[in-house]
Amino acid sequence: MRDSASSIKVLLVEDNAAELRLLQEILKNTVVNQFYLASAKRISEAIACLRAEHFDVILLDLTLPDSTGLESLGTLIGESSNLPIVVLTNTNNDELAIQAVRQGAQDYLVKRQINPDILIRSIQYAIERKQASVALHEANEILEERIQERTIELETANQRLQQEIARAQKIQERLELAQKAGKAGTFEWNIQTNTVSWTPEVEALYGLAPGSFDGQYDDWIQTLHPDDRSRIEQELQQAIENRHGLDTEFRILHVSGSTPWIAVKSSLFYEGDQPVRMLGIHIDITEKKQLETQFLRAQRLESLGTLAGGIAHDLNNILTPILVVMQLLPLKIADLSDHNHDLIKTAEASARRGADLVKQILTFARGVEGRRVCIQLNDLLLEIKQIIEPTLPKAIDIKTAIAPDLSLVSGDPTHLHQVLMNLCVNARDAMPQGGTLTLNAENVTIDEQYARMYPDAAAGFYVVLTITDTGIGIAPEHLHRIFDPFFTTKAVGKGTGLGLSALLGIVKSHGGFVDVQSKVNKGSQFKVFLPASRTIAPCIDKELELRSGDQQLILIVDDEVAIRETMQETLLAQDYQVLTAYDGIGAIALLAQHEESVRCVVMDLMMPTLDGFTALPLLRRFNPDLCAIAMSGVTSTDITARAEQVGFQGFLQKPFTRKDLLQTIGSHLKAIDRV
Repeated sequence: MRDSASSIKVLLVEDNAAELRLLQEILKNTVVNQFYLASAKRISEAIACLRAEHFDVILLDLTLPDSTGLESLGTLIGESSNLPIVVLTNTNNDELAIQAVRQGAQDYLVKRQINPDILIRSIQYAIERKQASVALHEANEILEERIQERTIELETANQRLQQEIARAQKIQERLELAQKAGKAGTFEWNIQTNTVSWTPEVEALYGLAPGSFDGQYDDWIQTLHPDDRSRIEQELQQAIENRHGLDTEFRILHVSGSTPWIAVKSSLFYEGDQPVRMLGIHIDITEKKQLETQFLRAQRLESLGTLAGGIAHDLNNILTPILVVMQLLPLKIADLSDHNHDLIKTAEASARRGADLVKQILTFARGVEGRRVCIQLNDLLLEIKQIIEPTLPKAIDIKTAIAPDLSLVSGDPTHLHQVLMNLCVNARDAMPQGGTLTLNAENVTIDEQYARMYPDAAAGFYVVLTITDTGIGIAPEHLHRIFDPFFTTKAVGKGTGLGLSALLGIVKSHGGFVDVQSKVNKGSQFKVFLPASRTIAPCIDKELELRSGDQQLILIVDDEVAIRETMQETLLAQDYQVLTAYDGIGAIALLAQHEESVRCVVMDLMMPTLDGFTALPLLRRFNPDLCAIAMSGVTSTDITARAEQVGFQGFLQKPFTRKDLLQTIGSHLKAIDRV
């Protein structure tokens, strides 16, 4: 049988020659199909044929010399798994047929029952079934590949989805943390049902437990401060009418009893022309409001400082002649009675207190630095006791314990006076039901180990002022904030929160530090450490002898008539000669006439037309060695530094006393004479 493009190639594995010829004759005489038949008597020969050429089908006898039964079937399937096999056997064994088909055969034929139709049909069906099986297998493989690809795609998509979910969760967590940190939360107001829904963060702002808010609009309105309710309801109505969200601020009644400030920012949403809901956020702005209040206070203080500077200049100009006249009167009026002498002393003391008050206002409002002198703190403490004792309630006892060998300190008496007064007033306020206020002063030595406990401390010798009370104490959560500007635990209107802040600044400027110990309902103890003065600082000698003027000519320049006249009287009484001028121009004119005679000029720094800063360089053109002393009703480091730069050798702070004037002029003239 010839091979052609349309013939079916059959490999017949049969060792019986008669049966082989029978099958050849059957296939040869087929009209519908042409068959190409190759034969093999052994499994080994069949394998060789399969390896040599391609076949469409195998007819396999299960009884072969080198292989029998299903073993032969398995061998050929292993060699060519895609080739259809029809099993031939001499026995009509159904069980064997089923096993052969299950193992991979396409059909099972009994040799005695074979005829051309059965054989050809079996071959055709075997080929078709095998092709279908292969196609199905390939389709399954393609499907499995697609399933795997799709599975990978789904897994990738799922991973991306999980990542997106994780990212969204992180964003949500960060948002919640941000809302908690920023004290903010979201809300929704359903305008149709008049109900409100809050996030837990908003409930926390109002001091409510999560889920405890019932969502009723009227209940929310009741949480607003009574002074803000009507305004907020009006703003809500206006927001709806004007078709925009609510953007406002109000106070709420917190469950703790406080009244925090809340800011609302929201948007309005519509269905058609009908407003249906409002979405927005609640933000706690209490700290912002407090900062605004503090800023306004700071602005007021700055304005006060500016105003105080101008007022201080005028007040000091007023107080200067009063002080000088009070000291001149006993010299001018003979046989002054003790009563009148006491009245003059009272007036002088009042003027001094007024001068000190002006200085304290300037110190507080503008941070003016005073003169540093040697101070006996025991005298200062006793003075504080005398001042404060009459003002204390009878239920408060005041005690002092001052070391007899207390060291001197170098400092500003007015500033340290302010420190002690502040602590004593605070102690008084802390004992509304009475108690004991103790003022203690002692010398201490601080080593390096102790100094490391305080940032501003250094090892050395100190004088420690201890102010102790038995009052209500300071809560632990407030103790670390008591020196913060504007922080106060007192009721509104009872304290500014600036006292301890100013106190700390003064102590630091003196090179010291402060230690505070307090227990609730046990009292408080403030220790002020000030460096002890081991060298003699330029202390004021109250008994310094006043020199005679010896008819030396002094030029006084001030735009205040009273000051010029009182200074003139004082200097004349001390045997000086005096010329007076209203301003710098008048001073230049007088010095031009008395160029060789004027020994010293005492000149105000702030005058109309030509002030002291401008006038002195012009005066020095006439007399380069002229002694010049500046006067001013306002003191600051800038003014004194500028005066020194211009060439003034001395400085008189208004208001000054007769003694201050004479000592300042006398000491500078004496210094010139030595040169």
